[in-house]
Amino acid sequence: MGERKLLCIADDSPECRAAVYFGALRAASTDAKLIILRVVEPMDPGLWSAMGEAMRERLRLEALDDLQELSDVAWQAAGLAPDLVVQEGTLDHQIRAFIDATPSVKTLLLAAAAGRGGPGPLVAAAMRGGFGFGARAVAIMIVPAGLSDEELADLAT
Repeated sequence: MGERKLLCIADDSPECRAAVYFGALRAASTDAKLIILRVVEPMDPGLWSAMGEAMRERLRLEALDDLQELSDVAWQAAGLAPDLVVQEGTLDHQIRAFIDATPSVKTLLLAAAAGRGGPGPLVAAAMRGGFGFGARAVAIMIVPAGLSDEELADLAT
């Protein structure tokens, strides 16, 4: 049996930090590898073809900076360095493509949002079962909003 990987989706939400913190502790306690995926998607997907290579590279470097901050969270939480991945395109398509291309990903980790807007689009889709996260089945773990690091650690181990 090969290495098991846990995939965490990075975005600009405050809950993302909690998901990475939880994911790092969970990966450490289950001898798995943590992957943090950031998807860069333009306001208009048709812009990718018109966008200059320099602008695309700038967006990619900004995404890598964001991922490095999350990598620091994982290191502080569990002393592990996650794999950092940046993909270009639409979020749902890139999640599916990454899961399909990476058979060692066994778990998708999503952070639930707090507030009136609901748990977030990916969590809502996962809960209603209308959004497939790839051609093969993976476990989906949803990290609740508003937990302290101590509460996250208790849930992760």
